[in-house]
Amino acid sequence: MKLVDLSGPIYTGMWSYGDPFPEFKLVDIKEPEWVKEFSPKSQSFEGFCMLTGTYIDGPAHAFGLEKEKPMHELHLEKIFGVDAYILQFDLTVLPKQGRRPYVTLKHVKEAEKEKIPQDALILLSTGWGQHWEKSNYLTDAWFLHKDAAEYLAGKRPLILGFDTPYADNLENEQGNWNIIYGAGTTLLAPLINTEKIGKYKVKLFIAPLNILNTTGLPVRVIISEDSDV
Repeated sequence: MKLVDLSGPIYTGMWSYGDPFPEFKLVDIKEPEWVKEFSPKSQSFEGFCMLTGTYIDGPAHAFGLEKEKPMHELHLEKIFGVDAYILQFDLTVLPKQGRRPYVTLKHVKEAEKEKIPQDALILLSTGWGQHWEKSNYLTDAWFLHKDAAEYLAGKRPLILGFDTPYADNLENEQGNWNIIYGAGTTLLAPLINTEKIGKYKVKLFIAPLNILNTTGLPVRVIISEDSDV
């Protein structure tokens, strides 16, 4: 069985989205005085939030918990051990706006080897996850052109995943987040190792933390290329 971990590592000094989102820091906790038989070594996760590392966030991230469901209500049977489609793109030939490459509708249709049905789980891959620990990870990340976002949202996917931290270009926003969340879609991002996936259709396993009443949740994401899993 070939398994690929698509979850980005979390560590002190890693990238963050900036204010008001905190920076992650791993801190040692002193040994508790009420434990006598051994000396436990423990850590706290300071600055850990719903957008730390790889995460899912749903329509409530755009429209609020008053209008949309919290992420803990996304049923595991819909996201664990289920079929997903992988669209692969060559980052080196993508057009750019400024420093940011972008994926167009033409690219998506060329990568769609067979028609993707409604309500599917779709992952977009360029290999950008290899930049996770590099200084340009946020500044040069790719994004979706609006025509591609509209096409993919039209399929009303349950999950739309990327190996980029941005679905849109922050320097020239096109409204992609409202387009995607407006379709009832949950975003899964940012991913790593997607370029290691050799198949178009795989088994996807998403395991969110069980935190109640949030608009997003950190996750562990694994894929298997074995269709019998």
